Amino acid sequence: MPIYEYYCSKCDYEFELIRPVSRSNETAPCSQCDEPAQRQLSNFAFRSNTFTAPKFKASLEKPMRSRPETPAS
Repeated sequence: MPIYEYYCSKCDYEFELIRPVSRSNETAPCSQCDEPAQRQLSNFAFRSNTFTAPKFKASLEKPMRSRPETPAS
């Protein structure tokens, strides 16, 4: 089962859950305040003896949830 990252906007808490793919789009209860938290978009990472994933540089941009909701003109 994959690990999904979640963000609670009420208490500003980020956490991870192991869930089946069939439940990937469902909200998850926050482990701190028990309010529904939304799943975050995260990078896929893996390790293999035959292939190494490209090194991603840290983004200097704000996370998506911190950006203004108005689209750029």
